[in-house]
Amino acid sequence: MPPLPSSSPGAGRIVARLLPPSLLTLPVLSFQYPLKLIASTISPTQCLTVFILSYGGGLVSNDKINLSVSIEEGAKLCLLTQGSTKIFKRTSPEHLTTQTLTARLARNAALLLLPDPLQPFADSVYLQHQIFHLPSDDSASLIILDWYTEGRSARNEKWAFESFESRNDVYIDLPSPQSEGEQSNTPNQLPLRTSKLLLRDTQILTRDPSAALDELQSRMDFMSVFATLLVRGPRFEKLQSGLLRRYSEEPRIGARNWHGEKKEKIRRFEGVVWTAAKVRGFVAVKAGGRVLEDVRAFLRSCLEEEGEEEVIGEFGRGVVMCLQ
Repeated sequence: MPPLPSSSPGAGRIVARLLPPSLLTLPVLSFQYPLKLIASTISPTQCLTVFILSYGGGLVSNDKINLSVSIEEGAKLCLLTQGSTKIFKRTSPEHLTTQTLTARLARNAALLLLPDPLQPFADSVYLQHQIFHLPSDDSASLIILDWYTEGRSARNEKWAFESFESRNDVYIDLPSPQSEGEQSNTPNQLPLRTSKLLLRDTQILTRDPSAALDELQSRMDFMSVFATLLVRGPRFEKLQSGLLRRYSEEPRIGARNWHGEKKEKIRRFEGVVWTAAKVRGFVAVKAGGRVLEDVRAFLRSCLEEEGEEEVIGEFGRGVVMCLQ
């Protein structure tokens, strides 16, 4: 999806900077309707915090959000929301509601993207694309939470949207083989590739227009929420190890151990189905559940219990606000 001009509706830009010796600042924070950005007024001694908002608490038909984020060397930024992002119904066949985030991390930078879940309403169409660029020395650290619910269950809107797509691409920037300022001798030669794709995670859900309205709902196996948690970088090595260890110790079907200290934890998250794997330096956690609060509590436990020192200790307890 091509980037929108910085002056277009829905465009926004964030620049996070570390000034010596330890002052975190936001020299650039700009946005245009329907996007709204609010920086936390709390003294940024641990981490800069910016809330991504939309007027009315959601995106209406054909809204297009395009947010550019730059995290300079050594800076730390957490992106949050103040509630679930509602995706309202499509009002015209040619409308497409989109949200694009492009984040570029410099050396030793850190980004935590921990929003509340997306909530696509009935008959909505939504496309989300999030692109992350890591430095060539791979010294940056990253946590991405991407999750969504079935919709307005109180109005019996369960997986009643037309289509939903969320895509996360993570690249590592490579030094260009050409020296700076050097020109190619071959006319019309394409630019040299300077990025390598590390991970692409895409979730696509579509409703068959020829099928019954609850066709998509029947395929979701009574689940009401799905979540993806991606963790990478030297700041979160203990968190990665803890998540993998926790998954390896998870009781398997037919082999549950109901004795000892694990009993309460098993009961607490019994309604959550999850898996974890290490892929190209990432630890990827996939979770689903029938009750939103169960999945929320599970994700909170992942960051608090497994990453208390690295996440809560270094960045502050406010970064897990969406999971409270």
